[in-house]
Amino acid sequence: MAPSALLLSALLINPNPLTLQEIAVRISSVVMLIALNAFFVTVEFSIVSVRRSRINQLVATGDVQAQTVQKLQQQLSNLLSTTQLGITLSSLALGWIGEHTMAALIKHWLIRLPAPSDLTLFLSHSVATPVAFLLLAYLQIVLGELCPKSVALLYPEKIARVLGQPSLTIARLLNPLVWLLGQSTQLLLSVIGIKANPEQHGRVTPEELRLLITTITEIPELQKEEREILSNVFEFRGSTVEEIMVPRTSIAALPKTATFQDLLNEIVISGHSHYPVTNESLDHIIGIIHFNDLAAPLATGALKPDTLIEPWLLPAQVVSENLPLNDLLSQMQRTGREMVIVVDPYGGTAGLVTLRDVTAEIMGDREDTSPEAQIIQKDSHTVIFPAQTDLEDVNQQLSITLPVRDDYLTLGGFIIFELQKIPPVNERLRYCCMGQELEFTVIAAEGPKLKKIQVHRPHQEIVLTNAFAPATVRKAADKAAGKATSKAIAKKRSAK
Repeated sequence: MAPSALLLSALLINPNPLTLQEIAVRISSVVMLIALNAFFVTVEFSIVSVRRSRINQLVATGDVQAQTVQKLQQQLSNLLSTTQLGITLSSLALGWIGEHTMAALIKHWLIRLPAPSDLTLFLSHSVATPVAFLLLAYLQIVLGELCPKSVALLYPEKIARVLGQPSLTIARLLNPLVWLLGQSTQLLLSVIGIKANPEQHGRVTPEELRLLITTITEIPELQKEEREILSNVFEFRGSTVEEIMVPRTSIAALPKTATFQDLLNEIVISGHSHYPVTNESLDHIIGIIHFNDLAAPLATGALKPDTLIEPWLLPAQVVSENLPLNDLLSQMQRTGREMVIVVDPYGGTAGLVTLRDVTAEIMGDREDTSPEAQIIQKDSHTVIFPAQTDLEDVNQQLSITLPVRDDYLTLGGFIIFELQKIPPVNERLRYCCMGQELEFTVIAAEGPKLKKIQVHRPHQEIVLTNAFAPATVRKAADKAAGKATSKAIAKKRSAK
């Protein structure tokens, strides 16, 4: 009889079947190794993802489990090394024991299939091992990796508190081995010329944080406004005073001879609480008047309507227009000043910045609800716009198409461009748009800066889309108003 036939006959006569106890032991060993791998994965993701602020809050209340989690978070590098060591060892053991175990079980079942003996013998030798590998890999990935990770990310606090103490115990037991492996790693890296810096590991750059913020729109806990604030923080670091200052042409100032009544009148018009006080011009600012500082003398009767405000002036703080905003904020916090004067390289006044302007760069611009920033419908044919209203908003409100150019962005800029000059109060511009006759009248101005524009449409009623709503005012347009004025006039003259 041929040797192969003898072997087949021996297997069929005495296949050496596994007992139920042996099958149970082998399956239990595989399950235990997968469970051990799942344990380390769960510990790693739960400890890393649980919020430290929440753990600190629980520690403050005396929570013992939270104290253990806090210790693990304080030694995060050691914990991650421990979990990686546990995952690696359990995976190696699973590959060593599990594949042989699963292959034996599959062979045991294949030999007993109701099929020809040659076929069952062939299948038991050629199919058992690859099937065992694929089945084991599937169980390891799903039960040992993906499921534990998903559960840990869903309930990080609960799982971290439950597994904290056993994790700490295992970390202490494996600490000598972790230390030995760490030193071996350092030695190997130094041999090939790489100097490892543990403190730099895991450090996130500002660019990475900014990218992270812009890509987590799907997280409901982080609202749109919160993402904008976080983004503004990074932009704040690279911004300068010049980018947010109120330009010289927009400064509301008081003369040195101003009285308390003059201050009240200016507050009614502009609605500010701080004003620079000048000697002769904006290039000679002698101080800042803060309306709140006048409460005490007003209460004691030392301040009358005709009293000069000069005695209550605060020294003006001067900064360069190239000063970074984070440095400016630090200065304002140290000095307690809420307004600073911005000077150009020649020492002239370029503008001013208030604490509100600085915080608005982080928190975002607040809607201006002052009367000066309101769109007011005077009658069915007449509307009053702030001069700094975005021209696109004017077009939308009036259902017209005034031309928008690079030379101007606001209604005031449009008026100046068309008139080729800075118009005085009561100056009128007649303009035909889409077959509609429009009459623009300057009804308020402060020096060269236009404040309010009246729009009259005599032959058709005006129905605003949102009457009395705050106008949209572009800060960039307001900042560039002075430069844009001369540029627009010069360009139109050259075109003609």
